[in-house]
Order: sequence, then structure tokens, then C-alpha cells
Amino acid sequence: PFWLKPLRIPASPTDEPFRQVIGCHRFAAMAEGDIDISFDDDNRIRVMPKEKYSQTEALQEQCKIFTEHIEKFGDTMQTLVEVLDGEAEKIEQEKLRAIGQRNRAEMEAEARRRKELNMRAMIVEKTQELERLAFQLNSLERAEAEQKALIEKLSNNEI
Repeated sequence: PFWLKPLRIPASPTDEPFRQVIGCHRFAAMAEGDIDISFDDDNRIRVMPKEKYSQTEALQEQCKIFTEHIEKFGDTMQTLVEVLDGEAEKIEQEKLRAIGQRNRAEMEAEARRRKELNMRAMIVEKTQELERLAFQLNSLERAEAEQKALIEKLSNNEI
């Protein structure tokens, strides 16, 4: 059919066929060479050759698919970032808990050392008190023995 054949339009606005086909001289700046005008299968006017138009449509479809893949990738990355942020938060909480337990263990060791020192000091103090009380007991037993001996002498009138 004649409508599938490309029309050859001269590119110069001074050419009379150009003015007849286009109808105005605004399109003169479009190209310096010939312009191919054709009709596609849907009877739409195409300025581009059919092969290039098909390639352009294929490229457009590929771009659309690529854009969808990039969007999916972006969503996946967002999900990954959210998961990693959640895991990082858990790790930080566990770190803080571990530091707290280590500090508690260190404090417990220090508390035990202080308690041991206090108990040793108390043992020394109690040992000294025991020695003092033993000495006092010894002194009181001697005084009692002397008093009993004196009472015995006085009871026997030995004075």
C-alpha cells in the first residue's frame, strides 16, 4: 500500500514542495537533510523509520523493565538497611549488657576483696580482744586465788 512508503520531503524551507507538504516554514530548523515520514501498522504518522521506531519502543520497554528492577532493588535495599539497623540496635544493646555484666563482675570482685580485708581486720581485732580478755581472766583468777587464800587464812585464824 502507498501509505507504508516513506514520503521524501526536502529539508530546505525555500523549496516549494517543502512548503506544500508541511504548510508552514516553522519546521525548517528541524533538520538539514531529508525527513522520512511514514505510517505505522496502526496508521499513525511516524517521522522516524520503522526499524528505528521499533528499536526505540524496545529500548523504552527495556528501560521500563530496568526501572522496575531498580525500584525493586531500592525496596530490597531499604528492607536490608532496616533489618541491619535493627540488628545493629540489638548488637549495641547486647554490648551494653555485656559491659554492665563485666562492670558488675569487677565490682563484685572488688567488693569481695574489701569484705575479705574487713574480715581480716575484724579477726585481728577479735584476736587482740581475746588476748586482752585472756590476760584479764588470768589476772582475775590470780586475784580470786589470792582472795580465797586470804579468806582461808582468816578463817583459820592464821593471821
